[in-house]
Amino acid sequence: MLGYDIAIAMVAIMISVGGMILGIGYALDDKKVKEFGRNELYNSFINAVIVGSLITAFSANGLVTSVINGLASGVSGYSCPSQMEYSSALCFAYNYAVGVGYVSVNGASYPTLIDSVLEVMVPLSLLYSGLSLLSSIKLDFVVVSFGLNGAFTPVLTPIRYAIDVLSATLIGVETQGVLLQFISMTAIPILLPVGIVLRTFYFTRRLGGTIMAIAIGLFAVFPMTYVLDANLASAYSNSFGSSNINALITSAQNTQSSILGQLSAYKGALGAAIGLVNYVTGLVNALISNFAQFLQSLEDYVAMLIVEAVFLPVFSVILTVISIRELARVLGSEVNFGRLYLV
Repeated sequence: MLGYDIAIAMVAIMISVGGMILGIGYALDDKKVKEFGRNELYNSFINAVIVGSLITAFSANGLVTSVINGLASGVSGYSCPSQMEYSSALCFAYNYAVGVGYVSVNGASYPTLIDSVLEVMVPLSLLYSGLSLLSSIKLDFVVVSFGLNGAFTPVLTPIRYAIDVLSATLIGVETQGVLLQFISMTAIPILLPVGIVLRTFYFTRRLGGTIMAIAIGLFAVFPMTYVLDANLASAYSNSFGSSNINALITSAQNTQSSILGQLSAYKGALGAAIGLVNYVTGLVNALISNFAQFLQSLEDYVAMLIVEAVFLPVFSVILTVISIRELARVLGSEVNFGRLYLV
């Protein structure tokens, strides 16, 4: 690629410049000039070795790329965008976050994170809307009137909180997908050769090492942590899904239809009013009695989804930051993340 061609050309130029400075030092018999030229030659040869090693390691069939693809062989069942085809781990990480369909982890199929969120959030929103309409029904009699809002408030409140959490989680998952796309298009094709070029110059050597460490960490470490996350999360799968919610949606719709049907038949007689109150109360109690187990399953599902979509990616970022720091030291630089500085 063009970036690596430029890097190779700059290394060759700096070797020539170092040789010229060394020759001038000998011609002038100046010890400082000779020492500077010798150091530049050493660093230029080191840069040449680094460039050759990185090209060998991170090319499409390179050593590191092959190792990453081999480590990611335990996961499958995904299709890669063209810019990610060279890295199985990066491709899996993208599909695991925002892919369409199922991914295979250790031989078992699991929905992607975005599917896991949408599969529950959409029907849960429909259920919340239906229950809200049902709770808005008011029974008005000559002597007394009452509404159903108070009866449904304990059910609607946790469902609303769950929808809010799922909405925030959806944004987080989408952000991860965009970040992985950015990494695939910039880490190895752009950032790594830019780092190599900057490392060839005396004044930008440390900056070049830092950029190289960031590129390698984003390409090699960050997507591999998603493979680790998928294997960790696969052991704690939850069977809760849209079918559980759809059953309650049907039940709520039937309850609402029955209540409205009885209200239309109500003629205002006292006996009919008492019977209507008993009838509506029985329907509401029957509907709400099924929510205890439902809410428990919903809370377990949302909690597990938060772990998969939020806490495990944060763990991935921490591992990537640590790896970037250590790689920067190897490449002759230092990376300090301020308060995130990890010893």
